[in-house]
Amino acid sequence: MKKKSLPLAFAGLFAATLPVMASVNTSFDIDLSPDAQNFAVNAATSLTLTYTIDGSGGIALDANAPGGGAARWDQIDNGTAGTTASAALFNTSLVLTYSGSANPFLTNPTNYGNAGTGSVLSTQGQGNGNVLENGEFITFTVSGTATAVSGFSLDLVDFSYDNRLANGGSSFGVEDTTGTIVEQTIPNTSPDGTISGGDISLAAGESMTFRTIDGNAGGAGLNGFNFTVVPEPGSFALLGGLCAMAAVALRRRLS
Repeated sequence: MKKKSLPLAFAGLFAATLPVMASVNTSFDIDLSPDAQNFAVNAATSLTLTYTIDGSGGIALDANAPGGGAARWDQIDNGTAGTTASAALFNTSLVLTYSGSANPFLTNPTNYGNAGTGSVLSTQGQGNGNVLENGEFITFTVSGTATAVSGFSLDLVDFSYDNRLANGGSSFGVEDTTGTIVEQTIPNTSPDGTISGGDISLAAGESMTFRTIDGNAGGAGLNGFNFTVVPEPGSFALLGGLCAMAAVALRRRLS
């Protein structure tokens, strides 16, 4: 007797138990014009990036930078920063809190950020080109209600740089709390670019730090980064196994 096909509804149920991830974009490449804005408003006393996940999985980014000139920093806001199909993450939020070698600073290669479009995140008071040089760093620490979801992790997909210093020793990289490092020497032919996030992954309370390679005087500014939010891998694996067992039983029944 010919075997019957596995019902499509059951196949859909099995697919629904696979891990789902939220791809989230953060960009510091904003418009710093016009010239009339004072140079000092680029810097802020603090910076938080709050990613709010609504009841249907839409992710909105809100940047809060007191003392930094809201008209500029608010341009980082993004009402469509990403989406997730994971119901476990619905109606939660994820927060990245800045700390660094100095106050957070938005700057443009031209005229110290007072003209033109496009910018990078750096630290205030650096002496060469307003980028991250040796000893200067940017750190983001993760918190928020999303981190309470079972199996939560924030996995860095990639990060981008711009305003590279014009010397052969320029470099850029990132390190997480566990000591995992991704770093790359930037050639003279690459004033900007994107670097893979490698194995950089954060749990609740952990951090990622963007910096130059140790001992390297050159550097660049942080143009932005992309990450995925991973929920409940343990629960999904268990459900996947149960569905696989159910599929075998159903096939035998339909034989």
